[in-house]
Amino acid sequence: MLQSGEEMLRRHLSALALAVPMVAVLGIGSAAGAEPQVSIPCDVAALNSAITAANDNTGPHTIRLAPRCVYNVQTPASAGGLGANALPRITGTVTLLGRHTTIRRDPDASESFRIAEIDGPNGRLTVEGVTATGGGYLDYGGTYLPTDGGTLILRHSVVTNSTANVGGAIVVNQGSTLEVHDSVLRNSAAQQGGAIYNGPRSTTLLKHTRVEGNQATQFGGGIFTAGTSLTIKNSHISANRAFDQGGGIYNDRAPMDISSTTIADNRAGLMGGGIANYGTSTLTKSTVRRNSALNGGGIWQAPSFGVLNLVNSRIVDNTPNNCRPVGAVPACTS
Repeated sequence: MLQSGEEMLRRHLSALALAVPMVAVLGIGSAAGAEPQVSIPCDVAALNSAITAANDNTGPHTIRLAPRCVYNVQTPASAGGLGANALPRITGTVTLLGRHTTIRRDPDASESFRIAEIDGPNGRLTVEGVTATGGGYLDYGGTYLPTDGGTLILRHSVVTNSTANVGGAIVVNQGSTLEVHDSVLRNSAAQQGGAIYNGPRSTTLLKHTRVEGNQATQFGGGIFTAGTSLTIKNSHISANRAFDQGGGIYNDRAPMDISSTTIADNRAGLMGGGIANYGTSTLTKSTVRRNSALNGGGIWQAPSFGVLNLVNSRIVDNTPNNCRPVGAVPACTS
């Protein structure tokens, strides 16, 4: 029997109404084709439990943190060979999604600990929309430590106010990987690598990132690299300080590729206000300006240690000179 147009429309609207609750239910957990997630309250114990479950594959790998929450950690949840950590060690795949969310070491905590250690070969931590602060007072990695082949990926995040002897904010250790996208690393301190220490056999990539206001008592106020590669794209390395060499960056005999990046207003006590280069490096479409040092205000290219190639780049307005020794950086005028 043929249905009238009005009756068919009623049946169609009725079917749509029945479907709506099903869509809402799928949205809470794992919508078809989406990664399962768990949302946790503003509670450190809940965060630790969710990370442990993700490590053990007994819970979702993606953890949605409480928005505008400060997860204030008073005592460490784990310890490794290189110090204690606010969170359980990351041994599996874990993603932390925040929205104006902070994870911090309590300013009154009596123990020294970083925020997170990511243990290879299977440890992989992705952090998005999170400020990590206050960690450290350790030998290695004040905030994050990917080690033994671990991977750390930061997106739209901030790392600040941390300290360690090596890698005030982050140490990339023993063949590990660091990626930092659209983030800020600021106001951290170390002897070497005020913000980042890119260690042997490790790789670091920075894109659309600011490294600013960090300091080192020795080398690499912003970044120290001795790794397999350091790649910096569309970023700013600014207002960092090293009391010895490499106010912005210290390259210890490693490959380094910098493009579309500004290195400005950094200082070094001795050489290389912007960059102290002891490796093979290329600067493409980049600017090194207003940096200062005792010598090599812009760039110090160590004799007999690699080369620094300039491709459509500008080294200008550095104090007391742009590049030293004279002639060590082709196309750089004093």
